[in-house]
Amino acid sequence: MLTAIIPIDLSRRPNDLIKKAVFLAKMAQKNNIHSIFGHSDSNTKYDKKLLKELSAFPLVKVNSEKKTSRNINAAALRNLAFKSVKTDYIVLLDVDIYPDFDILIKYMNRLSTSERPFYILPCLYLTKHGTKLLNKNRVNLNVLKARFFSFSRKEFLHLASPSSVTILKTQDYKSINGFDESYCGHGYEDFDFLVRLYDLHKLIDKPHDFLQDLSARSPLFSIGFRRYLGESCLETLLEKDMVFHLYHEKEHHEDYYLARKENYIKFKITHQDKVGESNYEDATLLTPFISLCTEKCLNIHDYAVLFDNKPGHIDRFDTIKRRIKFLLNK
Repeated sequence: MLTAIIPIDLSRRPNDLIKKAVFLAKMAQKNNIHSIFGHSDSNTKYDKKLLKELSAFPLVKVNSEKKTSRNINAAALRNLAFKSVKTDYIVLLDVDIYPDFDILIKYMNRLSTSERPFYILPCLYLTKHGTKLLNKNRVNLNVLKARFFSFSRKEFLHLASPSSVTILKTQDYKSINGFDESYCGHGYEDFDFLVRLYDLHKLIDKPHDFLQDLSARSPLFSIGFRRYLGESCLETLLEKDMVFHLYHEKEHHEDYYLARKENYIKFKITHQDKVGESNYEDATLLTPFISLCTEKCLNIHDYAVLFDNKPGHIDRFDTIKRRIKFLLNK
């Protein structure tokens, strides 16, 4: 059996998060999947509404803890949720991920046959338009995926691989002591978790450029730790398996996002003593991906969109207002 663990703190966009949490719970119940929310409880009307609505689902449990800081600590909330896990397998989810439990069950079944010690699913970030299409059932997941690989722009922002959506053994979570709760605010607690998970299974080297921190629109152009963590996700990319991240507004000046800088410094300090002096032939994933395609006799042209890394595509923005804001660099 599989349990989804999900952090939730309603101090930001509460109505949006409640709506998504209830939908996730409904889909988990439908698929006979246990789900546990690690809930930071501010005792507001929104928190009470969340608890009431989730109580309607027998397979859903909410582990609540009184909020004592203005900061959002997703790492602590994941650990809080994990305390009630009773299944052999877990998946790390967020309420902003569209709950496609078919693909999660697929990879849980693979995990149960010990093909790999864990699986990380690529995550395709949707625009406001793409999210609206999915939420209103105007397209299904297969159609959305086909549009992405056919170079449609309007529905998609970027593809993240690795992402935080990880299916793993419950025992492995315990073995690495879960998430490091000293990461607070947005970012890097998931990368820290993954590095320790990879280390547990001796699946990763750390060349001299391991700690480079630069994101890319296409995961094949990733460098640094994203590149080295992402290499083991290439086979999933080749199967075109992915999850979808539903759109939500961001306020980048918020403390939650500003914490990224401090969290990266912590991540760098934590892992810098393990970095070696070795070099890889390709600092990106382009060569490994092409080699894997050749090895599996797959047509590289079927994955052409993954070679598109041109930054700032204005046609990725789905409204005139968002395009103007992009052009004005706001």
